[in-house]
Amino acid sequence: MRVEPMMRALFLLGLAVVAAPAVAQPEIQQWRTDNGARVLFVEAREIPLVEVQVTFAAGAARDGPHPGIASLVSDLLLSGTDTLDADALAAALERDGAEVSTGSARDMGWVEFRSLSEGEHLWPVVETVAGLLAEPAFPAAEVERIKGRQRTRIEGQQQDPGAIAERLFWEALYGDHPYGHPALGTLESLAAIGRDELRTFHREHYVARNASVAIVGDLDRGRAERLARELTAGLAPGSAQPPLPPAPRLSADRRIERPFPSTQAHVTLGHTGVARGDERWPALYVANHILGGGGFTSRLMTEVREKRGLVYGVHSGLSPMAAAGPFRVSLQTRGDQVGEALSVVRSELRSFIEDGPSAQEVTDARMNIVGGFPLRIDSNAKLVGYLANIGFYDLPLDYLDRFRERVEAVDRAAVVDAVRSLFADRPRVTVIVGGDRAGQGNG
Repeated sequence: MRVEPMMRALFLLGLAVVAAPAVAQPEIQQWRTDNGARVLFVEAREIPLVEVQVTFAAGAARDGPHPGIASLVSDLLLSGTDTLDADALAAALERDGAEVSTGSARDMGWVEFRSLSEGEHLWPVVETVAGLLAEPAFPAAEVERIKGRQRTRIEGQQQDPGAIAERLFWEALYGDHPYGHPALGTLESLAAIGRDELRTFHREHYVARNASVAIVGDLDRGRAERLARELTAGLAPGSAQPPLPPAPRLSADRRIERPFPSTQAHVTLGHTGVARGDERWPALYVANHILGGGGFTSRLMTEVREKRGLVYGVHSGLSPMAAAGPFRVSLQTRGDQVGEALSVVRSELRSFIEDGPSAQEVTDARMNIVGGFPLRIDSNAKLVGYLANIGFYDLPLDYLDRFRERVEAVDRAAVVDAVRSLFADRPRVTVIVGGDRAGQGNG
């Protein structure tokens, strides 16, 4: 690998991050390629690097009858193309000092890369990545190897009480909704996936109108247009995937207990939250920071751990997604303390819903969030991730600035209204895995 040019650029990046003052959101330019891919671009000329992320509506929620296939396709993209086998692909990327990776989640699958911006490096990298996007070969030996690796991950999760609790929570909360099955699939579903199924999934989902391209780096608009055009040229226009169905709402509380031979219990409770773009999100973000998302300053950490010593850790989280993602509280405690810990958590939730936070709590959370916001976009790598989300979820181009401004405008009344509208009178799923049930099974 030609390390020196990339290392020099990364060193300059480090200096730029240290020296850069907090600034407003950079200008985002957008357009569509001729075959329909959406492109978002931020020009950043300080260092000779380009960061790119191509995102598709090709996550686990699109698995259909083959749970785990989205993850497999994502992992297999680096296994070779119709013209380059895996070794030749890796050598081509290494020759020009590029860093390329793939990934998938429930909503999306993506390919991202970092390259030097000089044309002698950039354009060969773009050509190589364009090939792996459009012409994955899915070689039989690699398919079996990646399936084996995914089976190992599933088997590992079956021996992990935290992973078991996670799976049971999503299954109980979402049921037959596309979010309800494990993102990695099951041992049975993997066995039924072959090269034909992989090719079909790729052909239907890795298409231009189902893609969003985020570009940040040392390019002008003309070169960025060329990059997007050449990167997506091999993709069929295709069609955007249809919206996911609305997330279901529980009709009654559910409690699921699963034995596991451990002294520590993993506990998760919650319900569906909000989708991306929900107008309540800034107020809910502040609310969650106060409740359990703010680390050691949060209410749950103070009441459950610091005052009573009942848990090893406790936190709350809201995950906005294409459909309503989950709100959940997660904790770990000794098996004989589960009841008391849950009682305190439920009491805090009830108090938070009925009384809301204090004005001072809102002020402190707001200042903490806004004060830390510049650090979230203090590098091109972070910025391209935010840009990818803006494009994928069709958020306003000024989303970052508006989010910060809207957080600054949040007051206690807005938090109380948002909390009551989302949390009041909502049945919850409670999942408990492990504790003092050693020898009774592993879930």
